[in-house]
Amino acid sequence: MIARVVQRFSKERDLRMVWEVEKDGRCSFLAGTAHFFPYRFRSALRRYIDRVETVLFEGPLDEAAARAVTEAGLAADGDVSLVRLLDSRVIRRIQQEIGSPSRSLSSHRLFLRIFDVHPEELDWDRLHGLKPWMAFFQIWSQYLRKNGWTFAMELDALGIATELGREVHFLESIEDQIEALNNVPLERFVNFLEKVNWRESREAHLRHYLKGDLEGMMAKVGAYPTLCDAIVARRDPVLYAGIKRFFERGETIAFVGVSHCPGIKAFLTGDGYRLRP
Repeated sequence: MIARVVQRFSKERDLRMVWEVEKDGRCSFLAGTAHFFPYRFRSALRRYIDRVETVLFEGPLDEAAARAVTEAGLAADGDVSLVRLLDSRVIRRIQQEIGSPSRSLSSHRLFLRIFDVHPEELDWDRLHGLKPWMAFFQIWSQYLRKNGWTFAMELDALGIATELGREVHFLESIEDQIEALNNVPLERFVNFLEKVNWRESREAHLRHYLKGDLEGMMAKVGAYPTLCDAIVARRDPVLYAGIKRFFERGETIAFVGVSHCPGIKAFLTGDGYRLRP
């Protein structure tokens, strides 16, 4: 009983959005990540990373990547302003939803550059000067932080991998990731901000992720702007090609956004790998 009470108030949870992947006696792990989350998974991450030699991430998380994202997120001549496409009532609702958020507990430069804004109300004039994907991420991530989503799983995993001296590789360049973001249809950002019930989307994500229910989660969060071909279908084969190369030798864990897990799991099964939660 005491253990249940402690867990209820703890910010630590067990990681269930993870699969053991095995072929020809070689074992690896596939983990679906949540870029922002209200809980941490450090004990579970350490348990898995301690069992492998190699740790894979989607893309780099260094200062050079941070600078590239910052520069790429600035609007160029001819770019459409996401904010100008929003109805005044939607803007008022966003302001009411966000209020004054807490600062992110992550200090990593890449995440701060992409997602972190000043703790005051959103600077709408500044948002006009950003590309749609950057403007959306600053709005949505500030909303999440206001509701306690202040942890970044990839950063914890990278820190643990570095501490344990594991071999770390990245499956894409930051340029690849920026190009994908530039190809997200503008109407997906507008539709999400105007029509989706943010609270229901957030709570469905949380509930299904903690249970490790990938199918249930994907069924509930399909309206999220980056769940589109430019981000998922076109990138899944690229991510899988890198993952497969390391999984063939085993003792690897791959951390990819949870939306990539259905496609990558299908590729693995098709190549004869056995997966189990």
